[in-house]
Amino acid sequence: MEWKDYADFSVTDFLADDFFTEWVLRPNKENQAFWEAWQQHYPEKQAVIAEARELLLSLEYQQHIMPAESYNRIWHTLHRQMEYAMPETLLNERTCYRRKWRRAAIFAGVCGMLALSGMWLFRKEHKQAIYTSQFGENRRLLLPDSSVVILGPHSALSAAAFSKETQTREVWLDGEAYFIIKPDVVGSKPFTVHTGNINIEVLGTEFNVTNYDGHPQVVLHSGKVALQDNNRKATRIVMEPGEMIAYSTNHNRYIRRKVATEKYVSWVHHTLIFDNTSLAEVAAQLHYKYGIRLQFADSSLSHEQFSATLQQANHQVVLKAIKEAFGVQLIQENDSTFLISR
Repeated sequence: MEWKDYADFSVTDFLADDFFTEWVLRPNKENQAFWEAWQQHYPEKQAVIAEARELLLSLEYQQHIMPAESYNRIWHTLHRQMEYAMPETLLNERTCYRRKWRRAAIFAGVCGMLALSGMWLFRKEHKQAIYTSQFGENRRLLLPDSSVVILGPHSALSAAAFSKETQTREVWLDGEAYFIIKPDVVGSKPFTVHTGNINIEVLGTEFNVTNYDGHPQVVLHSGKVALQDNNRKATRIVMEPGEMIAYSTNHNRYIRRKVATEKYVSWVHHTLIFDNTSLAEVAAQLHYKYGIRLQFADSSLSHEQFSATLQQANHQVVLKAIKEAFGVQLIQENDSTFLISR
């Protein structure tokens, strides 16, 4: 199944969706679990779901009905066109076979129609879906296994299709995302997040991943994950809740330390927490999340430490807090660049 964000789907969209069609016409444990969970997350869409189901079932009932006279009409049309196309000698030779040919043509036509219907109803698309978010936007995705991904601002998530044949659940992240992964009870379908040079093996957990600059950072909120660096095959790091692992360019290795996870996952609730954070790091977050560039008239300002908890945060809220905290001037040079000076 291709992953989709169904929140904005209309009745028409649902009717054209393969995974929805499969659930209505051929329900199984996988699609039943997904659509039940989805409707719990989006109760306001239940009326739309019900209408789409009713329409699809009525169409499914009608599509197999073809009166006998329709087959006769099709035969006469084909036969008439063939007579115009055949030379007279060939017509005479074929006359004795018309009755048998007619039966064969009808049978072949029926089989062809059934085959086409089967291809439409039972086809499985193994595509890779790509989801993106804009600056300042958090996007919530409900995955086919009922896991949830909250995609951070200016981020991209690509995902391989989920199906019974797929023995792994894999996603590729560029940017930031918060994962709430549903445990695989059977244990046959591990969940893996690929970002930068590392692979994150998930065992049913909640964690935050950031990879805006090619140096991944993972914060484990609960559960358990294991990290594997593609360039260091022998290195496998198992994380515990409350830990952060980030790549250090200066040391050319990963640094593990204990952190207050709320600081790193608060963005999910549109809250930003800065705790003795350098203005240089604040400027980096403004750029990653909102596309805003903060330039310093005096380089010493970039080392100033900033502490604040900002709810319903956007770039204007952050800039106003900086201005009030340090008594600085902010000059807007263009739509996305601000100069900070004393």
